Amino acid sequence: MARCFRFLLRFSLMNLAIFAAAAAVIVAGAFVTGVPAGNSNLFSTYFDSFPALALFILFMMAFSMTGILTLALNFGATRNALFAAIQGMLAVYAVGGWAISALFSALPVWCGWPREGAATALMLNTSPAFLAAGAAAAVLGVLSGVMMIRSRLLGGLLIVLAVLLLLAGTFWLVITGGAFSGEGWGSLPWLLPLALGLAAAVADAFLYRYLKGYVVR
Repeated sequence: MARCFRFLLRFSLMNLAIFAAAAAVIVAGAFVTGVPAGNSNLFSTYFDSFPALALFILFMMAFSMTGILTLALNFGATRNALFAAIQGMLAVYAVGGWAISALFSALPVWCGWPREGAATALMLNTSPAFLAAGAAAAVLGVLSGVMMIRSRLLGGLLIVLAVLLLLAGTFWLVITGGAFSGEGWGSLPWLLPLALGLAAAVADAFLYRYLKGYVVR
């Protein structure tokens, strides 16, 4: 399992480095174009939506692991060891994505940038709530990738479902400010993360069954 983990870690760290570089470009562009002073432009749009986009970036990074998983099996990795290593990679993606997003979200506070509206709620995504949503995004991403190999139709349907769930997760973060409660929303702040968590658990179970029956070609 340790060898599988090290093998996958190289690709995961590369993806997270690209993620961090994209965040740095958005911050630099926002600063240079006067977004802190209230200017509205392309960088302000990216800046305000970045914490929410982080979930979709995590989804796509995990989705891209598909080819690496096949390569690992072709190199002799056992299915149980590979599945265990994948769990470690999903944790790396979730924690790494959360850390990058948390740093990005904290920057306006540190620099005294005035941010208002929905962006203010998204800037609170330094909590465990965002970490949980990121973990679900990563699990759904890798399952969508392997299902695309098996069937484009099933894979496409799963991607649509995953996007809808991530939109629900983003909505949850907006209405609760990154917490597990929200005034005036009844049980919704608990129902949305529960649905996201159940979807992640089911996705992980399907991923295990897929790897157990995967035939190396």
